[in-house]
Amino acid sequence: MTLTELAEQLGAELTGPGDITILGPAGVRDAGEGYITFITGPNHLKDLESSKASAALVPLDMPAMKLPVLRVRNPKLAFAQVIELFHGKPYQAIGISEKAVIHNTALIGSEPSIHPFVVIEENVRIGDRVTLYPGVYIGRGSTLGDECIIHPHVCIEEDVHVGKRAIIHAGTVLGSDGFGFVTDGGTHHKIPQVGSVIIEDDVELGSNCTVDRATLGHTTIKKGTKIDNQVHIAHNVTIGEHCLLAGQVGIAGSSTLGKYVVIGGQAGVSDHTMVGDQVMIGGGAAVTRDVEPGQVIAGINAMPIRDWLKVQAVLPKLPELKKLIAALEKQIKELKTGSSA
Repeated sequence: MTLTELAEQLGAELTGPGDITILGPAGVRDAGEGYITFITGPNHLKDLESSKASAALVPLDMPAMKLPVLRVRNPKLAFAQVIELFHGKPYQAIGISEKAVIHNTALIGSEPSIHPFVVIEENVRIGDRVTLYPGVYIGRGSTLGDECIIHPHVCIEEDVHVGKRAIIHAGTVLGSDGFGFVTDGGTHHKIPQVGSVIIEDDVELGSNCTVDRATLGHTTIKKGTKIDNQVHIAHNVTIGEHCLLAGQVGIAGSSTLGKYVVIGGQAGVSDHTMVGDQVMIGGGAAVTRDVEPGQVIAGINAMPIRDWLKVQAVLPKLPELKKLIAALEKQIKELKTGSSA
């Protein structure tokens, strides 16, 4: 499409000729003639000046430049929209494969795309325009909202409820038993896990995640939350709205995360912990106590990030400080001995 057409699609302010044909989006270093790229601010102007792109998405307050630009409020979001415009494929229902196994009590909405070797158990309810890729299993009494996309070999066990427009990537398991045992007489006795899992609207779960069912009640992931690959959510956890969890995060049982919590990779939250709204947790952190809203924390055990940075600065000096303390202790001991004499 032309730059003018693209500007209209994005609601952008065009500066420069509008008849340039755009073939697609590309990164600022990879873009060639006919492609549009983006920068998020003046720090990346050098990259843009050396780019061979035909146009760029830039913030509203960027200065004038030789390259034709589309000025937008959020260039990164606009670039994502450009990718969707050029590479997105409109939904086309393929129907229900003859090789799918579907219980006669299951209710399937309109325009489904159900691939071979999908298994749908009794009393399952599936919304409109849902895509189930090969090998998906949906257990008894579970529900899927409209326009969900469930990738291959996802296991949705019984009594799991998924909202609209959820995306669940390959190998993820929803509704596996929570890790609950009572030890008595040297034997670990299983506590029955009879609760459910609730996934609200617009949630995305990466590959090979596990979301355990509650012992009683619900394990809940609220609307708009996005979760990376290989994340574990234990029983009776509540994840608030619009959280971001990076890969290999673990949330232990009965913990609660507020809204807009961001957790870096390989961080862990211990059981029965409350994490407030808009908390940011650094990668690899271990959170063992409640965190007030709005804090940025890091480290093991996690602490306010300013304190953690001070600790990191001191760590390389510990051997030297140990020698200094030993020398000071020796001097103090000699002074005490001299004064007593």
